[in-house]
Amino acid sequence: MELTRLFQPIFINKLEVPNRIVLPALGLAYSDDYGFSERLKAFYRERAHGGVGLLTIGPIAVDEVGSAPGMPQLFDDANVKPLREFTDELHRDTDAKLGTQLFQMGRNSGSFMRGIQPIAPSAIPGRFTKQMPREMTQEDIEEVHRSFASAAARASEAGLDYIEIVGCTGYLLSQFLSPLTNQRTDEYGGSLENRMRFGVELIEKMRKAVGDDVALGVRIAGNDFLEGGNSN
Repeated sequence: MELTRLFQPIFINKLEVPNRIVLPALGLAYSDDYGFSERLKAFYRERAHGGVGLLTIGPIAVDEVGSAPGMPQLFDDANVKPLREFTDELHRDTDAKLGTQLFQMGRNSGSFMRGIQPIAPSAIPGRFTKQMPREMTQEDIEEVHRSFASAAARASEAGLDYIEIVGCTGYLLSQFLSPLTNQRTDEYGGSLENRMRFGVELIEKMRKAVGDDVALGVRIAGNDFLEGGNSN
C-alpha cells in the first residue's frame, strides 16, 4: 500500500500539523498529585522526538469531581507555568504540534477516588464503580461548562496548539449522548437534538474562552457497542 498522504501536512482550523501521525491521549496514570511528573514528561518527550505530527498530552481533568487518580489537571492555575515550560521545550526541539484532551468522567468517577459523589446526566450507577452518581442540575451543567472553558483557556495559555474534548469511552459527554445513560426529561434529554445540547453548548463556551484561532476538536465514538445505545 502506498502511503501518499501520511507524511503530508494537514490543517485543523488554522493549525498546520506537519504530518498525519497522531499520538492520541493515553490514560497513563503517571502523575503525582495532579501534576506533570518527570516520568510523564519523559514519555511525551520521547514521542515528540519520534516524528509524530500531533502529540496529545492527556487526558487532563477539568474539575475535581470528575477526575481520576494519577491524571494531571488544569482546574486551577497550578500547572500552567510548568506545562508552558514543557511545551516551550518541545516546540523548540521538535516539529510536533501539541494538543491536549480535557475530560470529566461523570458517573465513572467515584467517591472512593476523591471523596466526592460523582455527577452524571442521570442517577444511573457506573458500570465499573457501581456507585450512584447525583443527577446534574442546571447549575451543575453550567459549572461543568465553565470548568471546561477555563481549562481550555489555561491549556492555550500553557502553549498547547490543539484542545480536544473526550466524548467517547463512557465519559461525561458520551453519557449525555447515550439514551442508556441519559434519561432526563428536560431540554438535555430525550431526542438526539436534546442529548447533543450539553456538548454543543460546551463547544460554544470553549470556543468563546480560547478565541477563533485555536484548534478545537471532539474525540467521539460512532458506536458505543451497548444494546440500546448509540451506533454509527
